Amino acid sequence: MLYTFEAGGEGELSVAEGREVTILEPDDGSGWIKVRAGYKEGVVPGTYLEIFAAPIVPQDTGSSQTRPGSTYSNSGSSVGTAAPAVKKKGPAVAPRRGAKMLKYVVALYDYTAQNETEHNMTEGERFVLIKDDPGDGWVEVEKGGSTRSVPASYIQVA
Repeated sequence: MLYTFEAGGEGELSVAEGREVTILEPDDGSGWIKVRAGYKEGVVPGTYLEIFAAPIVPQDTGSSQTRPGSTYSNSGSSVGTAAPAVKKKGPAVAPRRGAKMLKYVVALYDYTAQNETEHNMTEGERFVLIKDDPGDGWVEVEKGGSTRSVPASYIQVA
């Protein structure tokens, strides 16, 4: 977990920052991921997670007499894990349960904003589509908490 999440509704799971969880169900577009922490299960915001692939462990063929490594550790050692100097805070608002699926767009070309109501874009940059082209050749997109316009012909749905 990148941030501490405090459950605020039914089916949600409180999980501390730094805790490893197991993903049970991926994000279905709602922004929530079902996880297991210990013996408890529930959903957490996908933006609170840093996802790692499980390491590939070679299969034991029985020919080796060495004991397999443990998945769990009782060690309280903090060797190699420096605590952050400042407590990180998660996103201000978790996605609403049952919220509509976000639609993303990608910039096809670089674009320099002509005024403060437009976003600068770099080719390949991703944005959240807020409002599709109403016919004037412009769309509203969100990046970094700021919603602005960009030319509709400069983006494509991701």
